[in-house]
Amino acid sequence: MFAARTVLLLTLLLTFSLHHITAHIRPTECCTSYAQRTVRHVKSFYKTPQGCSLPAVVILAATGDEVCADPKKPWVKRAIQNLQNKKLNPPSTVHHLTRPSSPPVSGGS
Repeated sequence: MFAARTVLLLTLLLTFSLHHITAHIRPTECCTSYAQRTVRHVKSFYKTPQGCSLPAVVILAATGDEVCADPKKPWVKRAIQNLQNKKLNPPSTVHHLTRPSSPPVSGGS
């Protein structure tokens, strides 16, 4: 009886684990549909191969989610343009020199 429960429990855990893993596999080839809502905080993107029946842009959000988007939508075009502008014009880093608040103490003689 104990062995049967253990096997059942392990089977259920394995089933849910595999379902969880496959739910987060990123679309590497072709998209089958587009996202219905806009994606905020876009980190990066890539275009699906030209051989796909549905041309798409896969957007990587700051949350780590990857979403298939319609490349003709205005929000997708803006997101791509913003990322390309950031790549071409990275923010300049300003280095500030700090001065000690008091003059250095010299060794006494």
